[in-house]
Amino acid sequence: MRVSLAAFLVIACVPSGSDLLTAGANVPLRSDGMPAPERCPRHTLEVMEAAELRPGDSSARVELDANQFEYEPLTLTAGPIESIMMLPMGRLGGATRLYGRVWISGRRVVIRYYHAQRAGGNVLPICAVARLGGGELEGKPGKFPHSTELPYSIAFAFVVQDFL
Repeated sequence: MRVSLAAFLVIACVPSGSDLLTAGANVPLRSDGMPAPERCPRHTLEVMEAAELRPGDSSARVELDANQFEYEPLTLTAGPIESIMMLPMGRLGGATRLYGRVWISGRRVVIRYYHAQRAGGNVLPICAVARLGGGELEGKPGKFPHSTELPYSIAFAFVVQDFL
C-alpha cells in the first residue's frame, strides 16, 4: 500500500528553526573527531519512503553552502549548514533546502543532513550525507579554527538508511 506524502506531513513533527540548527549537535564523536554511527529514526525512514527517497538509490547535486553560493574555493566551518539541491530527488524538487551539520577533522569533512524543506513547503525529516565520487569530502586546513577549504562548492547528497 502506497502512503501519500501528505498523510505523513499531517502527523510529522515539523521542527522549529532552533531544531534545524541543533540537529546532529549531540552525536558522539569517534577518537578521530568524526561523528559516530547514528541510526536513522523509523519515522524518518517512513517519511522518506513516502517522499520516494530511497537509501542507495536517491541522490541529487547540491550547492554545499547556501550562504556561499558557487563560491570557490569554499570555506566550511564545523557546525550547522544549509545546502541547496540543484536537481530533484524523489518527490523533492530542485531548490529544496537541506539542513544538517558539518564535522571537520584534518582534511576530512563529514556532512549529515537531518531535514529538508521544499521551496515554499514543509520541513521533512531525512537522513542523507554529502559525498563526491570517491565517497569522501576532503579539503585543506582553513583560515579559521575548525574550518576547511574545499576546492569546489558542489557535492551530491545521498539518502542513507543509517549514518555510518
